[in-house]
Amino acid sequence: MRSNWVTARLAEEKPRILFVPGFVADTYSEIEQSFVELCAAENKNMEFLWLVPDISSNYDNFAKPESRATLKEPVYVQHLRSNKVSYIVGTISKFNVIENILLFRRIFREYRIDAVYTHFGYERFWAAFIGKLFGKATVWNEHWYSLGMRFGPLKRLFYRFFVDEFICVSEFICRTLPRQYHVHTILNGIRPEISRKLNEAELHALRKQLGIDVNVKIVLMVAAFTPQKRHEIALKLCEEILRKRRGVMFYFLGDGVTRKSFLAKVQECGLSDHILAPGYVRNVDDYYSVADICILTSHSEGFGYTVLEAMRYGRAMIAFDTGAPPELIRNGETGFVVPEGDLDSFTDSILELIDNPALRFVMGQNACRAVRERHSRELWIDRIHATLGDIVTRRVLSKG
Repeated sequence: MRSNWVTARLAEEKPRILFVPGFVADTYSEIEQSFVELCAAENKNMEFLWLVPDISSNYDNFAKPESRATLKEPVYVQHLRSNKVSYIVGTISKFNVIENILLFRRIFREYRIDAVYTHFGYERFWAAFIGKLFGKATVWNEHWYSLGMRFGPLKRLFYRFFVDEFICVSEFICRTLPRQYHVHTILNGIRPEISRKLNEAELHALRKQLGIDVNVKIVLMVAAFTPQKRHEIALKLCEEILRKRRGVMFYFLGDGVTRKSFLAKVQECGLSDHILAPGYVRNVDDYYSVADICILTSHSEGFGYTVLEAMRYGRAMIAFDTGAPPELIRNGETGFVVPEGDLDSFTDSILELIDNPALRFVMGQNACRAVRERHSRELWIDRIHATLGDIVTRRVLSKG
């Protein structure tokens, strides 16, 4: 039961949540877009205030270093403005404790913040640490298997003392956290609509525009070139498929530390005409449109937006049964989930879809329906709002 103080406090004004993103400054992907839409969506129970770093800060992170010289503000800020999401500019130092305490104290007092909701980068540690010191509810959105990376024991200790509740993007991530933590699992969502559905003639024209033969089958993988994505396994799959089938092209979109070595191995295998990795591209949607099949070879994938993106475009997805993809793919219905490390089964799944256009069509239709019914952005926004509202309300009640 609410005390009179709590009732008066909640009636007086909406609880305010300080959103600390830690996003890369020069990127506006599904992740950034989703949280802008989350904070822009009408909500009678809470307000959001973003803490945005000054673009001149040496601590800003860029996907492309050359962007530092051209950007006047992080890319997502213009979307905050156009969606009428409140924000303030303030840079969190990596090392200066006093500077950070003063920054957060000013924000907490001036804007009457009730909770801190944090996501990426070193910023999330400072936000949770100082938020807890000032008695704010601290909510940590866990996007990947953080405890399996560097400094796992120290992170466990930090989580125990400075994080009140976690929101995890998958059950896989939830299971990596100690059981005593307050954890909520909310799968990410995506807009089910695509910009425009293309007819056969338009798809052929788009393929020609991209320099792709209209008669070949396209297998697409969209993933950063990092060790976790295991492009070396993808290359083995390519070799096996190309030994058994002609008229197949593999496209690997994304950039990263392993791309150069991947391309060198492709050239060494003599497969440069069949395996292309153009790097980071801005027209990813075009490739989803012309693809026949999508794959993902990651290990311990925290979520995998590429799975939902492929499903939105009606493309069957094949992935290993590790990490979060098995939570998104219904085996045999929207794609295939293959036992971890079983390259023969993965190869057979690709071949089955290459050889069976009717199965590709049915799985694609099922995938589109699954996005609309289970993974839409609207459902995700409703779930996050409800969870944050519950957390903040309980926090206010505990003060009363």
